[in-house]
Formats: sequence, C-alpha cells, structure tokens
Amino acid sequence: MIRLLANARYDFLGLRRWSSLVAAAFIIPGLALLLTRGLNYSIEFTGGTLIQLDSVQGADAGRLREVLTQAGIHGADIQPFGSKQGYQIRARLSAEQEVTEAEAQRTAAAVQQALDARLGPGTYTVMRTEAVGPKVGRELQSKALIAVLVSFVATLIYLAARFEWRFGT
Repeated sequence: MIRLLANARYDFLGLRRWSSLVAAAFIIPGLALLLTRGLNYSIEFTGGTLIQLDSVQGADAGRLREVLTQAGIHGADIQPFGSKQGYQIRARLSAEQEVTEAEAQRTAAAVQQALDARLGPGTYTVMRTEAVGPKVGRELQSKALIAVLVSFVATLIYLAARFEWRFGT
C-alpha cells in the first residue's frame, strides 16, 4: 500500500499563485459571459408552449431538435414522453410576447409545419397543446432565494453558537 501521508511535506502554499491563476482563468470568462449574455432561462421560467406528440416515426430527440432549429424555432426542449415513439416539446417562438392561448396555438402550428415539411405529414399525432405560463418559474425563483438566505442565516447562527459570537457576525 502506498503511504501518501507518512512523512508528508506537501507545499500547498507554494502553489497558491498557480492555483489562483487557474481559478481566475475559469471565473473571469464566466463572469464576462454572465454580464454580456445574461442568464438563459428555460420555458418553465419564461413561459411557452407544450406540445405532446405520439408516433413520431423515424426521428429521435436530436433529429426533432434539428428540424425545429432549421425552421427557426430555437431552444426547444424535447423529451421522450409516454410510449417509445412519443415526445414532449416545449418551445417558444418569440421571447418578447406574453404567452397566451393564441401564442400557444401559433407556436404549435409552426412546430407542425416544420415537422410536416421535414418528416412528412401523417407521421405523428398531436396529443395535446397547452400554454405554459412563467408563474411557476417566478415562484421557484423566490422560494430558492428564500432557501439560500435561510441557510446562510442558519450557518451564521451555528458558527456563533459553536465557536464564538464574533465568527457568526
């Protein structure tokens, strides 16, 4: 057995500059992208249209995503659903418009046109179409923020009680 800790003399502090540079090489581009592009919220947070398809012959999720992207429907979330040939598509045509039933029908029609043009009509059946509002996303964001703040306060209280009160402050 290799004894890594016997007579260990690892110079961790000697490598602090290199480790700081490596950390900065990841953090700085990430912050730059966050500031320039912002966060990319999914359909659950922005709202959109949910379309459930059945019997999509000769297509997998990657092929469906490719077909929708070529038709100008970008960022669609495609998941297998129900049967082996069933899929659930969450898509949105434009980020600016509020999700209404009319917008949901327009998105569903655009998806159907794209699938008919690339896969052929009659190769699938639309089981349901519905508008998904951003209310759940807003609720999830607020509850996540509250959970982070509560855990932060609980950690500070623990530090104050376990060690000294000044560590908690």
